[in-house]
Amino acid sequence: MYLEGCGNYMKKMIMPAVFALLYIVFIVIYAVLILTSVSPLILKIIIGGLILLTGPLMIFVFIQRYKELKEEEKDDLSQY
Repeated sequence: MYLEGCGNYMKKMIMPAVFALLYIVFIVIYAVLILTSVSPLILKIIIGGLILLTGPLMIFVFIQRYKELKEEEKDDLSQY
């Protein structure tokens, strides 16, 4: 398997990366559907804006998880 040589760190990063990417794609699709719906413009702007703000938040959480896993990997290596 491809990931066998990558270490435990890469294995732990795959699912958060996939989840973050899928989440952002679905949020963008949902925002586009809201913005193209038949409703008042101010409502579209508010709902679309709130939905689109969750994308950068997801990226921030992913980066925090990345740093957390990297620190955990360093701690594991320092034990030996």
